[in-house]
Amino acid sequence: MRKLFFPVAATLLAGALMVQPQAPDAAQVAKAPTGPDAVAANLVNTVCASCHSLDRVKDKTADKDGWTTTVTRMKGLGANLTDEQVPVVAEFLTRAAGTLTVAAAGGADKGGGKGFGKGGGKGGGGGGGKNIQVLQGADLPATMQSFVQALGLLDKGTCGYCHVDDRSADAKVQKVTARRMIIMMRGVNGTFGDGKQHVTCFTCHRGSPTPLTEP
Repeated sequence: MRKLFFPVAATLLAGALMVQPQAPDAAQVAKAPTGPDAVAANLVNTVCASCHSLDRVKDKTADKDGWTTTVTRMKGLGANLTDEQVPVVAEFLTRAAGTLTVAAAGGADKGGGKGFGKGGGKGGGGGGGKNIQVLQGADLPATMQSFVQALGLLDKGTCGYCHVDDRSADAKVQKVTARRMIIMMRGVNGTFGDGKQHVTCFTCHRGSPTPLTEP
């Protein structure tokens, strides 16, 4: 009996070593940015990527002063950023521009940073202004940011929660649903007759993709 024990034990041990899971690499365990970095990454993904490809941002090498100058210049050319957001984005890009993991918008480089979603829905971020059905004339980067914040999407893929790489495609049900929700929200606001916005996405969603239906 003892003669059989050691060969059997050795066989079981070898089998256990063969099936032992390997440690995941860094790419597998990488998490979405959190805190201030999540806010900055969202701005890069919605504002910067509305005109520039993500590769252009990643290929730029600059220190904090250089990024501050660039981001300030983009704001002057129409980028939908506040004065307070400029240093937040500049500091984030100084540290993370070369290793960005935010979803690329696929926007074509239009040169000079012009056309950041102002007027007629230009610079729609990879869709080339195609298939814009209910947001004509909207400031698209600002509108997309409001969706991300109202639905709490900073840790759920931001733009990628509703969009595929081709932003003009209706491949995800979330995008189709969002379009219906915009129409519904406009209908509700239209019942007031004063032209003011009484309800927004945040009114029901309160930072969650699925609104609560019970107290």
